[in-house]
Amino acid sequence: GPPAALFLRELPASATEDSLCALFSRYGVVTALDIVRSRDPGEKITGYLTLDSRDSAQRAKEALQDREVDGVPLWIEWSQGPPAPGTPNAPEDAKDGTRHVVVELPIDKLRRRIIDRLAKYVAQEGHPFEQIVMERESADGMFSFLFQHDSPDNVYYRWRTFAFSQGDNFKVWRTETFRICEGGAWWRPPHCEAAVEKRLRSTNFSSGPAPRSGAP
Repeated sequence: GPPAALFLRELPASATEDSLCALFSRYGVVTALDIVRSRDPGEKITGYLTLDSRDSAQRAKEALQDREVDGVPLWIEWSQGPPAPGTPNAPEDAKDGTRHVVVELPIDKLRRRIIDRLAKYVAQEGHPFEQIVMERESADGMFSFLFQHDSPDNVYYRWRTFAFSQGDNFKVWRTETFRICEGGAWWRPPHCEAAVEKRLRSTNFSSGPAPRSGAP
């Protein structure tokens, strides 16, 4: 059948595209996802999620209704999809229907090291570890980037966590534009000097003559 959309009436502050995709993709293919965050910190975070069929959406709705995600019970309703760009509560970066997230390396080396370390732990232990850190730390402390959604450091952290979960490491990461889930935003990773050097070394090596059999 045709795709079916769900409205997530309230989401935790820690909600990300990859965590929601991982949760809902157990019941079908997530074809679109928008997390809507208001500038007003008192407003609830909501979301629109589309699955590949009505049956998939029904299974997800039945299985996840009232399921707690980082302390917030999911409230799931049927939906016609996200509001059109320019209407109230539309995602700010939705202009032509295609969203782009450009990741920038933090200028402060110490801050970058802190973000990298936390991202590595969260990639290994899961998002509940991130929630524990948010509960223990203040919004203006060392981990302030966790509370400043869509700030450059927060965007870098979210990309770093996903990149680590895909097998990238501290020095080398993939730089191709990608989507965390089908229909989601396009992410553009930062430039990686080590990846360029590695590719050049690989190219130089492979362009040489093949060793003779029996050569030492």
